[in-house]
Amino acid sequence: MAEVSEEAIRAYWKEHREQLRQCETQRSTLTNLVIIVTAALSALIVQQKFTVNVMPLCIFVALAGVYGAVAVSKYYERASYHLSQARALTRDLVERGVLGSDQRLVQARAEHYRSFPRLRRIRLHRMWVILHLAIVLYGVSLLCVCVITA
Repeated sequence: MAEVSEEAIRAYWKEHREQLRQCETQRSTLTNLVIIVTAALSALIVQQKFTVNVMPLCIFVALAGVYGAVAVSKYYERASYHLSQARALTRDLVERGVLGSDQRLVQARAEHYRSFPRLRRIRLHRMWVILHLAIVLYGVSLLCVCVITA
């Protein structure tokens, strides 16, 4: 088997890091889109005074929230994959002596964790999923208001 060059490993590492960033960008874009659609439909629902005719819009808001929760979970899965691949390639580069020791990174990480003992335990992807689930509940709430006023 041919030896893989350090340059090839670096290029592969860079590709995984770029894919990781792309997953995060897509997650952000999707979330913004769902929020904008929810806001616009909310305005329309309120303008129509929660009539029976806007019930499908309420259901659509809830379904958009469900889709968003599933999609941001998938984006997290893909980002985790690319991060794990990049970390494996980083270990390869360290073993070859290209990057040197990671003692400073370990020290900086430990200092960061000491500075933010509670916040570091909160997983950001869970916050994004919770936001989308809140949109689901909001859509269901709008639907309940429409049913009550009908």
